[in-house]
Amino acid sequence: MRTHPFCLSLFFLLTIPALLLPADRPAVADNGFEQPGILRARDLLQPGLLKGEMYTVADRVENDGLFNHYTVSSPFGTFTADSTSELHTLITEIKAIAAMKKIRTDETTMEALRTSGKKTVAGLKSLFEEPEKTLQGAVNGVNSLFSRAAVTIGSREVTDSEDSRLAQFIGLSKSKGQIANRFQVNMYSRNPVLQEELDRLALADYMGGLGVGLATAVVPGAGGLLLTTSGTARLLNEAINSTPASELWLRNRDKLLKLGMDSDTVELFLNNPNFSPASATVMVAALEQLRGVADLELPLKVALQASDPDMADTITGTAVLIAGYHNNIGRIKKLAPMARLFCAGKQDGTLAVILPTDHIIWTRQVAAVADELTARARKGVEIWTYGDFSDRARSELNKRGWKVHPNAMPRLAPAT
Repeated sequence: MRTHPFCLSLFFLLTIPALLLPADRPAVADNGFEQPGILRARDLLQPGLLKGEMYTVADRVENDGLFNHYTVSSPFGTFTADSTSELHTLITEIKAIAAMKKIRTDETTMEALRTSGKKTVAGLKSLFEEPEKTLQGAVNGVNSLFSRAAVTIGSREVTDSEDSRLAQFIGLSKSKGQIANRFQVNMYSRNPVLQEELDRLALADYMGGLGVGLATAVVPGAGGLLLTTSGTARLLNEAINSTPASELWLRNRDKLLKLGMDSDTVELFLNNPNFSPASATVMVAALEQLRGVADLELPLKVALQASDPDMADTITGTAVLIAGYHNNIGRIKKLAPMARLFCAGKQDGTLAVILPTDHIIWTRQVAAVADELTARARKGVEIWTYGDFSDRARSELNKRGWKVHPNAMPRLAPAT
């Protein structure tokens, strides 16, 4: 059974035993704790989401105690989604891939190469064969225009989710961002098939200058231009896709410093390669909404521990959900540590646990965290989640006086 990478960090990095069951509920072990099991997609998702023209969600869904893991088949390959919110994003991406593949670019690109002229081809050749020399000359020639970009030299690291410095400099990434906006997807997605299509169309658009990205139709039924991170962040893709990664880095740094963050912590966070420019921007936007809350630097310190993108997404999702709580449900006084994550402390001493999880079951690790928080809280604990709880988990939390709020997204992030 797969385990969401951040489950281990959520609950003390302890291994959750796996037991594959034919039932749609977790098993109860001899010690009274539940074991992860198998759920059914038909019981979890709306019928319209189970199957589309270009994809089918497998009925077998593995739950690791916190998150649901889905398998999705399509003409473009078999994909996996490690949470329900990630599944929604994946389906949008599959629709976008289908639309992109209808656009032929071979003739466009070849004709552009034939007619672009010797100087253009020579310039591209120089960029690829002598990038350092060529880029240095360009910076020296237009120093005033690149003053902000120059600040990042030696400070900013290029993450795996973004294009090379060369692609960003010559404008290829700009074409890619425009096309990503047109198809309503995140240009920093980790979906390799989507990235191949974005790169293909971006190259044709860049070489041909024919507006491939602007001329194509939008993806039917894909919804608004929303970037979803762990199902909690609702930022316009357009703002992120249209801004160079280096500029996002600088803006995020400046915003965090204005919030009073330590400069070394800020730079370490922004240079963590597991946070794409998009996810880092979402995190910063969430922290800005929590301005004035005590211990606001705690999420950044937690983020330094993110050793893979899934961990980064869960940390980001938690921050955004807490910001949603602060803005829509109740004001938060401070942030507080919870295992290797963080929760919210209210003015009256209540602790609010706000998580982007799918389905929480009653494991030994959940019980340990629940008991520790129960002892710490002066006025009780409440828990808000993206998904739901097993009957046993809900019962045990209620016994400890917790107020349980499942399926809380409509309240945490009400539609506008």
